[in-house]
Amino acid sequence: MTAKPNAEYFDGGSAHSHLAAVTFDERNLVIARDGEADVIWRIDEVELVSGGKPGQALRLKQRGDHGSRLTLPEGELADSIVGGQHHIRHGERNRMIRGAGVALGTVAVLAGLGYGLLAVAPQALAGLLPDRVVDTFADGLEQSVIKTSKRCNDPAGEEALNKIARRIVSGADNPPTFSLRVFDIRQAGSKKLVNAFALPGGRMVFSAGLIEQAQSADEVAGVMAHELGHVALKHPEAAIVRVYGLQMLLSIFSAGQGAEAISNVAGVLAVLRYSRAAETEADEYAVTILDEARVDPKGLKTFFTRLLRKALPDAEKQATDGKDAGKTASEESSFADRLKPLSDMFSTHPGTQSRIDAIQPREGGTDPALLTPVEWTALKNICR
Repeated sequence: MTAKPNAEYFDGGSAHSHLAAVTFDERNLVIARDGEADVIWRIDEVELVSGGKPGQALRLKQRGDHGSRLTLPEGELADSIVGGQHHIRHGERNRMIRGAGVALGTVAVLAGLGYGLLAVAPQALAGLLPDRVVDTFADGLEQSVIKTSKRCNDPAGEEALNKIARRIVSGADNPPTFSLRVFDIRQAGSKKLVNAFALPGGRMVFSAGLIEQAQSADEVAGVMAHELGHVALKHPEAAIVRVYGLQMLLSIFSAGQGAEAISNVAGVLAVLRYSRAAETEADEYAVTILDEARVDPKGLKTFFTRLLRKALPDAEKQATDGKDAGKTASEESSFADRLKPLSDMFSTHPGTQSRIDAIQPREGGTDPALLTPVEWTALKNICR
């Protein structure tokens, strides 16, 4: 090396840096050292490690060579390399940017997948919930519904209810495990709740008000089959996933906490208010198993129709006469929205006219009858 050293070169092969004389001919950087062969870096294979602006020291590396480095002090040579070669890549910064981009992209993908699973496929996640989590939520939701309500368990009435349940289950190829209890649930002002709930873990709760409102065993059977559809299709578990999300689920996994934050019936209704699609699925399940059990699904139709007519003002009752099945989706949605504050049952089971119209009577009706007159009387008196 005959020229005066103007740079510091680290070859990556030893622990020491070397003084070097660097020249630049617009295409190559020539690195000369005493007693060593010249090292030539093609400028289009050079990457910036640091620097890159006029008046700054420059640190360079050769692309693909992760060990060698060349440091040039601020001055003419550094400025000429940067100023004349705008295509020199900023290697370390680019890698950091790429790394950050990959990390952000990964987070975005995971977030998108998480949102998609929660919003689009909650039933897929519902099947993965451990029994402990499901039971914890079921305990919290059930207690929020029944509180201090009286359990309706007159032996003759319970036997009549169980007889209906056995008949319905006979129509299912693979019926889910479930339990069914009746409670005299009352809202503010001692108004009796008219509702039925399918809770996580196969628990079904009927209100005494619903039993009282029913006018036939077929109507009770229809509602029961509908709730059994929610159980079989894991709609309550999907509601947990949809409403509480991953954060709540993770906290449950770690701390074992349940739905104790819900302290009133309205909160449970909000959690268990299924989508119109879920309600339609439960209707279809109910109609299928009722038909197989030789029970007329007309009972479900008449029960919903009667509640719907009671919920609507007189001026709107004609909407339930079956003549407006051609309403648009937006009209159906508005129609259902008007029911929310008016009917307990429809607060969790959106009752649009199109759903009711889709339920068709069974040819031959219910054969044989679900209950005898004595058994029907016993069921109506289950809360005595």
